[in-house]
Amino acid sequence: MTSTLQWRPRSARSAAAAAGACAVVALAGFSGPSSAQAPAAAPAAATAAPAAAVRLAPALQRIRDGGVVHIGYRVDAPPFALQHRGQPVGYAIDLCNELVEAMRRDLKRVLRVEHTVVTAQNRFEMVRTGQVHMECGTTINDPTRRKAGAVYSMPYFFSGPRILTRSELPITDFFDLRGRRVAVVKGTNSVPLLRRRLEAGTLPGMTLTEFGTIPEAVEALRSGAVDAYITLDVLLYGLRANAPRPQDLKVVGTYQLLEPIALVLPPDDPEMKQYVDRQLAALMLNGTVARLYDKWFMQPIPPNNRALEMPMSAVLRDQLRWPTDRLGDELR
Repeated sequence: MTSTLQWRPRSARSAAAAAGACAVVALAGFSGPSSAQAPAAAPAAATAAPAAAVRLAPALQRIRDGGVVHIGYRVDAPPFALQHRGQPVGYAIDLCNELVEAMRRDLKRVLRVEHTVVTAQNRFEMVRTGQVHMECGTTINDPTRRKAGAVYSMPYFFSGPRILTRSELPITDFFDLRGRRVAVVKGTNSVPLLRRRLEAGTLPGMTLTEFGTIPEAVEALRSGAVDAYITLDVLLYGLRANAPRPQDLKVVGTYQLLEPIALVLPPDDPEMKQYVDRQLAALMLNGTVARLYDKWFMQPIPPNNRALEMPMSAVLRDQLRWPTDRLGDELR
């Protein structure tokens, strides 16, 4: 997270081309299961791997041959992903379920879904090692991680870090964090953002405490151990809505940057990314994503049947009209 992402929607002509691409299901080498057909051999370039690494078969091939889609998700990221009555639910979970339905149709076979809990610290490793085929949560498409080999889908949400604090505290923006105790969760993009502010001397006296999970950070805020918790604003609205006393908490502060949220996909697997992006674009253009947004951001949701009442941003509205995976940092 080294630069502010300036979103640049494509032209209407490019959008029409994207819509046409979405109408074509491209699963090269994946015509469906066949007991008499051996899995297609990977290209020679794809099989050449460093001696210390094991190159996995393409994700779609593993899904077809195994009959299982392994989905990684966070339990502490409402409304994107959470557990309700023992089952994973949320905006990202519903979106990934739509992708699984598309795989069932295009691979022409029954697919079972297995959900695996991941954390902010291990999500990339879980996808990289093949323990899950994709991670469905609140992961930022981070240019630094992307340069290091991380692969993301096209964005399906946009958000940025803001502040959750107790209502009685005189904190209204980031400059009020000087001399305050601030909580973050290890492995999230808020950590380097605030560390840079500390190193630059713009937040003198601020004490940064890293927690392992979101509930731990929120409990520290409610108990008075810290004065603020910083993460994506959409998570903060969900945490406030589901708090025992929402009126005791407030979300404040201007956006420090605008960041795209995307699925984490297997590295070195262009076929999986192409397929997922095409399906996501189709879901955006046919109104499915807008319907899921209304369900999870405007209507009452579990676990406490309260609504976030968070209107769709102009940036996301543009993304639904002109789906793209091009980011501002890639275009400069």
